Amino acid sequence: MTKPSQVRQKEILDLLQDSHHCTITQLCDRFSVSIPTVHRDIDELVSNGKAEKIHGGVQYLPVHDNGSSGNASFQVRVNRQKQAKREIAHKALSLIEEDDVIFMDSSTTVLHLARELANSKIGRVTVITNSCSVANEFHTFPQHMTLISVGGAYNAQLHSFLGSITQQTLDQLPITKAFVSAVGVSENGLYTFHEPHADFLKHLLSRSSNNILLADASKFNRQAVFHICDLNQINTIVSDRKIPKEAIKYLKTKKSVIL
Repeated sequence: MTKPSQVRQKEILDLLQDSHHCTITQLCDRFSVSIPTVHRDIDELVSNGKAEKIHGGVQYLPVHDNGSSGNASFQVRVNRQKQAKREIAHKALSLIEEDDVIFMDSSTTVLHLARELANSKIGRVTVITNSCSVANEFHTFPQHMTLISVGGAYNAQLHSFLGSITQQTLDQLPITKAFVSAVGVSENGLYTFHEPHADFLKHLLSRSSNNILLADASKFNRQAVFHICDLNQINTIVSDRKIPKEAIKYLKTKKSVIL
């Protein structure tokens, strides 16, 4: 049975598609509900990548994908589970030390880590990335940090560079820690929807001496088409406290888990 909140959220989304944006007051009047109720509805739409908060209201966030959560456009994925990703990024920041040479992949969760690092007081750090989004953030980083951007074949959906050129560049660089994410994580390992992405991450994880997975609770007990690696290739897993209980059982028997 459909809940009243789900019906209301669908109607809010329909309104946003027509008018592009609405104020909190307009939504309260339209549905005869309180401000906290509207905020909860908006939070749900934002977490699902369907809307974006603006000052005093909310606006429609267009989806340019085929309906699959794993294949959603980059901007839609940035806004999914945003609060959880921020919390995970904040925890993961504690794993970065002065003089580290870290790799940041093209995931939206790791993008949040890049933003945390930009505002940190950590000393010299070298950041290697194939992500255009991480590279675009680097103008906000302290001057004592160094960026190495690896090129290759551009993938518009992942907003990153992949392929043999990218992998050959990695072979020339010492990486102390690799921060990555995945579409799905199960007892059998990490997964993605893109074969070139899986090939790249396999190569990266074999080059790094310390592999760190950042994944919110929605990623667990899921699989996708292409297998990236087994869990034993991941040294540390950083997630949020909503992680499924059955996932905690198989993760804690194998790896360091930060919740």
